[in-house]
Amino acid sequence: ELGAQSVLMPTIEILPPDAWSDVDAAIDRLPEYNWLIFTSANGVRSLLSRLWDRGFDGRCLGRTKIAVIGDATAEELAAFHLRADLTPESFRAEALAEALKPLVAGARANRGRDVLPRELTADGAQVDEVVVYRNLDVDALPPEAVGLMERGELNWIGLSSPSIARQLAALLTPAAREQLGGKVRLAAISPVTAEAAADVGLPIATVADVYTWDGILDAIVAAHRSTQHQST
Repeated sequence: ELGAQSVLMPTIEILPPDAWSDVDAAIDRLPEYNWLIFTSANGVRSLLSRLWDRGFDGRCLGRTKIAVIGDATAEELAAFHLRADLTPESFRAEALAEALKPLVAGARANRGRDVLPRELTADGAQVDEVVVYRNLDVDALPPEAVGLMERGELNWIGLSSPSIARQLAALLTPAAREQLGGKVRLAAISPVTAEAAADVGLPIATVADVYTWDGILDAIVAAHRSTQHQST
């Protein structure tokens, strides 16, 4: 819509868990939980699809409240006709933990990232972690994308997580890496992702203010306009 040509360049593949036994056990105990916490849209899609495949629906949640890490996760939840009870102002696991702390002392919660169980357990919650999908690194980037990078014809790359930043660094060819910071610039979804990128030698040109893909695009547009202004 903004006039750019988008290039899909996945660095990870999303797959089901190796086995559904732990997920199914958590589904069977859903009425026991005070909070169900989702840290990604993929988590929402995988868990609720499994719930449906087993012949259940949203009624299994009963009085269980739902917390999500950000707007994109909330939107995926809405696709299943469910509303989030809690979304932190800052779309980070740390912010979600802070928002939940006064609400979950002595409660049980089901989620999926280390910082949350550590913080919530310290405040007296019983946290059950359930892996509902797998992230697998791809072996190589699409040849078309690599060629565009090596020729300096791919202007921006959006990095939407620390793991994606690290995987991109591992997959870059020497010729593509030489273009980074010059004709090819990188935009990070958050300071955490920018820090991970810096740790593996990736120069970040801009960081999103809102930690979503829309935020990445806004940051790219702002950086592009700033460059144009400076050149004139």
